[in-house]
Formats: sequence, C-alpha cells, structure tokens
Amino acid sequence: MRMKKKYMDSNAQLDKKSLELIEETGKVYEKFGLTPMQGRIVAYFTISDPPEKTFDEIVKYFKASKSSVSNSLSFLLQSKIIDYKTFSTERKRYFFLTDTFFLFYLGKVLENVKELKQHAIRTVVMRSPDNPDVSAKILRWIENANVFQESLETTIQSLKYDTI
Repeated sequence: MRMKKKYMDSNAQLDKKSLELIEETGKVYEKFGLTPMQGRIVAYFTISDPPEKTFDEIVKYFKASKSSVSNSLSFLLQSKIIDYKTFSTERKRYFFLTDTFFLFYLGKVLENVKELKQHAIRTVVMRSPDNPDVSAKILRWIENANVFQESLETTIQSLKYDTI
C-alpha cells in the first residue's frame, strides 16, 4: 500500500511538471499567432507518449470544452501543424504533430524579419541627414537581418527537403 501511494505521488508530480511545461511552451507558441488552446495542444503533443492522442484524450487532459478543442484541432489541421491517422479496428482519429511543425514557425519568423526589415528601410529613407549615426545603426541592423534571413531561408529549405 505504501509503495502504491508513493507511485501515485510521483505520477502526480510528473503530471504537474508536464502541465507547467505545456503552459510555458504554449505561451511561446502564442507569440507565433496561435490561440492559447492551440499553443497548449501543440505543446502537449511535443511531450506526450505515445505521441498520438485522440480527441477525447485531449479534452480530458485539458479539461476544456469539446468546442474549444475541436476548433483548435481544426485550425492546426488546416495549418498542417498536426495530422491524424485511424486504425482499421477503431473509428477514432489519432492526432499527432507533422514533420512540417517547425517549418510553420520558422516561416512566421521569416515573415516577421522581412516585414521589420522593410519598415527599417523605409525609416532610413525618411530620416533627416542630421543624425547619421542613427541611420548607420539601422543600416547595420538591416545588413544583419539580411544575413539572418538568408540563413533562415537555407534552414527552411533544408527542413523542406528532409520532410519530402
């Protein structure tokens, strides 16, 4: 009996740690445009074993409404962040992260860098020549952004090649 209680306590601790990690990681995914539920579902898939989860398992884990989970899964499916499979003996769908999971996020980073770079270029063009030091700093940032953009594009192409 004492052994069983200790086992249950360690499982409760593990689950608490998992929930904390999912919460923290989910917040990071929110920065890439996902809703809180979508971010937490993606984070859940990254730590769950086995990596495939049914709709009911996701609802139960998050203690969330079926509607909220369903809407989140629909978006994640449309974005190709997750996919699902079925087994011939069951009617349930088992959801999982796709190989293109990180491509989605790196693509968002690339979009943001390009947009910020365009605004920086417009800023330099509009600046008065009275403070050339500030313009020079912005131009150096643009040069570094170009290097980062090229590196990120190469990384994305490499990941795309690996997922084919």
